[in-house]
Amino acid sequence: MKAILGRHIAAVVISLAACGHVTTPASSSPAPGASIVDRSTSPCTVSYDGVIWYRIPAGDFPPIDVRFAKCGFNTLGRNPSPGRPHWSIPAAPTQARFIFTALDEVISLEGVHNIERTASAHHVPVTWMVGDVRHLAYAADYNAFHRSNGDDAQAQFWPNLHMAMKARLPWYVPSVSILTAGVERDVPRALSFGEHAFWGITWNSRGTDGTSDYGAPWGTYCADIHSYKRPQPDGGCSFLAFEWTARDLTRAYLSGREAAFSTDPDDLLQRGGFSPDGAAAYARKLVDAYAAAGETQPIVMTVQEEPIDGVIAGNAVVMNALFAEAVRDGMHFETLTEAARDARTFSAAPRAVAFPYIVGGQEFGSDLLHGDTLYPATIDYHDSRAGMTFLSGRTLPSRVFQYADYPVSQFDRALPEVPAREMPSLLSARGEQGWLTLTFAAPRALRFGAAIWSDPLQQKIIGPGSIPAGRAATVLVFDLKAGTNHVRYRCRGCRSSTFTFSL
Repeated sequence: MKAILGRHIAAVVISLAACGHVTTPASSSPAPGASIVDRSTSPCTVSYDGVIWYRIPAGDFPPIDVRFAKCGFNTLGRNPSPGRPHWSIPAAPTQARFIFTALDEVISLEGVHNIERTASAHHVPVTWMVGDVRHLAYAADYNAFHRSNGDDAQAQFWPNLHMAMKARLPWYVPSVSILTAGVERDVPRALSFGEHAFWGITWNSRGTDGTSDYGAPWGTYCADIHSYKRPQPDGGCSFLAFEWTARDLTRAYLSGREAAFSTDPDDLLQRGGFSPDGAAAYARKLVDAYAAAGETQPIVMTVQEEPIDGVIAGNAVVMNALFAEAVRDGMHFETLTEAARDARTFSAAPRAVAFPYIVGGQEFGSDLLHGDTLYPATIDYHDSRAGMTFLSGRTLPSRVFQYADYPVSQFDRALPEVPAREMPSLLSARGEQGWLTLTFAAPRALRFGAAIWSDPLQQKIIGPGSIPAGRAATVLVFDLKAGTNHVRYRCRGCRSSTFTFSL
């Protein structure tokens, strides 16, 4: 990541002091990371690359990364605790699915009962992920939970465990292989049990708990059985992947601490520096962001908690907040078995999800923004051939994963990014007569993309590879050849290369 992002950081030259009414860098001696702004004393037009521009209003707006501005002296400013964008707050029915899982790896009947009590109060089914045959000492409890609340159970990949579960849990059907952290995923064994899905990808991780899944898609995706960290290349869905637990896609990426900003209550309280009440408020906003993203596309939000003896202060508070908000937002509750059938119908499709910056917890120094604590939003995109991440206000992705380059996956090896020297550059943009034309210089043939951070309903950009990221932006995805490329999209709202920034 540092090799690619260093190229962008070196070009950031913004000050919030003088800027004239012509297109110009705002300053030549900036403070590190001072390019993120989220307020203005008057309407202004800003840009990160000097090619695509955004109109921002007077007052507050979502954080945006800029290098150029057309506005008056001392106009732009920043709020260290910005509010959420409107596009990240649910405003319509959601297609988001909510799955709650509990990884049983220690013997803790008390912990199991505490989790069941909290989940059942909200009518949320639990998928018990059984890690050892010893846990079947309380098979009667699993059976009772299944009868009363529709709970499910799935197993780690031990043959004796599968046989014992079939004997003790008459409703158990092997569906999802539980492949935990710190060991290699045994895909052939999962398939031999009739399990055409697995749980346990730790999105964006670089060694946490012995696993490096950096570069793999988030959420659910149709995994290649020969290289499980990438999507199935032919667009099919022979083996469905579920992530460990949902993350704050923006802060996990920008801080590099995916375990500190997740939906696992233990992570928030022990790794993220949240108080119980702070973690609960933060968790509600995470659920809202996923629900809003699910207004335009079906997605899966997985939440995981591990049952242990005793009560870790605040865990129940955070779980109650997650469940209550998912109910309030109208999410669809499913078990892993149900989701393994349902999510297979949509997880091979291209997906672009915008995620806001959400205040809370401990601030960590960021490789990307030199320790700046005000982050912009992000978009994470993936299809069967490439994965990309975009920062708010930037047209080009900050990282690209070319999945064809990774024919083998290993649990402790991250997927490499496309090197900086191979990243295309944006030469020009023209919007006129209902068309948007982008011109790129590409060092090599590459699956690539661009983000237009304006409400898709306003711009109406259509054509192959045009993917809305909720109400925040449109991602355009295309195949470039080495050399100069012109990419053209129908854009009924385009009158120029200046757009209204999504709020």
